[in-house]
Amino acid sequence: MTEIIRLTNDTLFSAATPVAEPIGLPVAQTRTALHRELSDTQNTTGIWECTPGSWRRQVLLAEYSYIISGTGRFTPDEGEPVDFQAGDAIYFPANTSGTWEIRETVRKTYLLLG
Repeated sequence: MTEIIRLTNDTLFSAATPVAEPIGLPVAQTRTALHRELSDTQNTTGIWECTPGSWRRQVLLAEYSYIISGTGRFTPDEGEPVDFQAGDAIYFPANTSGTWEIRETVRKTYLLLG
């Protein structure tokens, strides 16, 4: 079944919350919209937004993301830094750990592969 997930306005976003493991100031704030399980899979999708800041994070499930707006960098614990910007698609294998640095507020769509 084909599903369209459409963000009609910012009121659909959750309240902003600080990241769990910030590194310095400013402390990045995240929020999500339209997070939902897809009807015929165990995958979930939605829209994520984050303000500037740096933090540590482990991506538990495999994740495919498309960057709608903003810029940043992800530095995996084992590997080279990956700079990203609007228009980029990124795949994170399950259990990827590293440091996020958001330079300009990022909005992305995501697909968590469960």
